[in-house]
Amino acid sequence: MDDKTNERDTEEVEVSSHSFLDIIQRRLSGYMKKLFRHSKKEVGIIIDGPNLLRKINGKRVSLKEIRRQAEKLGRISVAVAFLSPDAPASLIKALSNSGFEPRVVPIGDIHVAMAVETMRLLKEEAIDVIIIGSRDSRCLPILQKIKSEGAIAAVMGFEPGFSVSLKNAADEIIELKLKEVKNLD
Repeated sequence: MDDKTNERDTEEVEVSSHSFLDIIQRRLSGYMKKLFRHSKKEVGIIIDGPNLLRKINGKRVSLKEIRRQAEKLGRISVAVAFLSPDAPASLIKALSNSGFEPRVVPIGDIHVAMAVETMRLLKEEAIDVIIIGSRDSRCLPILQKIKSEGAIAAVMGFEPGFSVSLKNAADEIIELKLKEVKNLD
């Protein structure tokens, strides 16, 4: 009876240490990939479309400018723009043509969708920098989570109305300029 108990205990220890070793090996592998891939950091862009891509006094931000500013922080791996259902087809087309993945979400769920995508990038992708494109202080918990997971939290926005709390929480701030733009590119 004691021998069987000892065998079962030994098997449990081997299983638990095996699981622990697998976790350590996966994490070490992830760190090594990050360390040795290439010198540029991997960047993810998550845009609050209704907040950042809106027209104000006949001016708006350029999608090319958003990408150009983001590329200063590294190589863009993921670029997603969350839009409300009333987003014009021209905006969706311009986003697609500019290398963004447009995602239409129900009204009121944009910040939830942004938070879910941020967690996916943090847990499943090897992203070093996540840029949140929004001027809205409701994105503050997203920035805080990015930082707590060890990634660089950047915020991208423009005046008027660029939340001071977002700027204070971010590791990097990207100030965009509004321009008279006939098309969105």
